[in-house]
Amino acid sequence: MRLQTKAAFVASLNRGRHQNIQRDPSSIQSRTFSRLTQLSGKTQEQDWFADGREAARRLKLELGIIPPESDASAIGTADNGIVDASKTMNDSMLESGRAAARALLLGLDGESEEGKRQDDEADESPSEDVTATDHFKLPSKKSHCMTICMVPPPSAKVAWKQLSDARRECRDPGFHRWPPHANMLYPFLEPIYDSGGESGGLISGETMAEKREAFIRDVVDFISKATQRCAPFEVTIDTFGTFGGKHRGVLWAYPRSSTTFLDSSNDEEPLIRLQTLLEEKFPMCNDTRKAGGKFNPHITLSHYVNVTDALAAKHEVEAKWTPVSFNLQEIYLLERRGDEGQFKILATIPLGSENDAVIHNPPVPFPDMPLVEEDWVHEERMKLKNRRRNGMKRRRRK
Repeated sequence: MRLQTKAAFVASLNRGRHQNIQRDPSSIQSRTFSRLTQLSGKTQEQDWFADGREAARRLKLELGIIPPESDASAIGTADNGIVDASKTMNDSMLESGRAAARALLLGLDGESEEGKRQDDEADESPSEDVTATDHFKLPSKKSHCMTICMVPPPSAKVAWKQLSDARRECRDPGFHRWPPHANMLYPFLEPIYDSGGESGGLISGETMAEKREAFIRDVVDFISKATQRCAPFEVTIDTFGTFGGKHRGVLWAYPRSSTTFLDSSNDEEPLIRLQTLLEEKFPMCNDTRKAGGKFNPHITLSHYVNVTDALAAKHEVEAKWTPVSFNLQEIYLLERRGDEGQFKILATIPLGSENDAVIHNPPVPFPDMPLVEEDWVHEERMKLKNRRRNGMKRRRRK
């Protein structure tokens, strides 16, 4: 609720609806507005709007309401009364607007004392050894062509065969595109290049390919910072589940993970802990945590028209399944190119701190993946695409 309240407020600032602020002399909003207008010798309304809009933009970036690329956008144009993009707000203007916006946020109904304390702490400069703030910051955007995921290692032949046989029998539309996997950060990031040739401090004379290689190296470095804090662990597949409803059904296998040694300090499953570590480095990639903010790892076996069909398939798979385990010593950064593309290994990142990550240029396929998309796979993929398109139409009509 606190995030929704802030999102609604900063959105209203961004639309310039500052005139709706109550002018009750006793309110926090009114006192903040009066204090702000006293700080400027220019037109009071214009200064408040310019300061507030820039402060709102910064707050939206901090809250993850707008993507990082918006940080490169201009503050405004002279046509609508906002300062020109060629002029940079000085520190006093920015801080006055920021202070006013934060004070108004704290004064909104439903703001708890705990929320105020967290906002105060956010204003403090963190020390260098605070790893939670050591996250990826290069210009980037989320892409469904990139993922960080868990895949059974190619050496786990039994797991690969059982999962592949089940996916084939269940007519998985993603049989050619995806290896058997559990996404941890998906969609993931791909670089943004500006027209001036500067992207995250990269040298302007580099080619696009060189810039991308530099971006991937930085990404892999940040992934490694997370994986170094997680030792290899065991994964067992012996449980299945479904989700969906009247217009969608998914059958999945649960990759239950456990450490190979007694760790009384943390009873959380290591795969879930690893996802948390990764998200700390890439906080903008939080899509795999759904309602309730919990990460539920799963290996998709197939998609169905509805959950009833998925449940029927679940019973069939369970009747034939033999529990299978493997030791997970590495995770993967995968990439696909084009709508017909297959996810291939862009980087192999080991768990623990003994080995270095390996970047594959060009990306390499998993050895047991099909080389071509069979006709039945293409047909099922087109059916799934049509169902998703129809689902979007239904949501628009509501």
